Amino acid sequence: MIAAFRRLLNRRRAYRSTFLMDDGRPNPQAEIVLADLKRFCRAQTSTVTINPITKSVDPMAMAMAEGRREVWNRLQSFLNISDKELSEISEPTE
Repeated sequence: MIAAFRRLLNRRRAYRSTFLMDDGRPNPQAEIVLADLKRFCRAQTSTVTINPITKSVDPMAMAMAEGRREVWNRLQSFLNISDKELSEISEPTE
């Protein structure tokens, strides 16, 4: 379990050093990238996609949009997870 915790800790450190300054705010270039990814990944909008021809829900397009959102959620989780939450992930539950 210690090795798994270290891997998560290192991964979190890598995400944070890539996107955040020492005070936890996004660095200026990261703000541009994060804003673009937020829009592209539909972080704050529905992933329901309507086919313009059939006017019905397009399950393939919706699945692709959900995949994008999953990437956004992963990025955000590594930027925002606390030490306590990180340790709870890597400890076995009884």
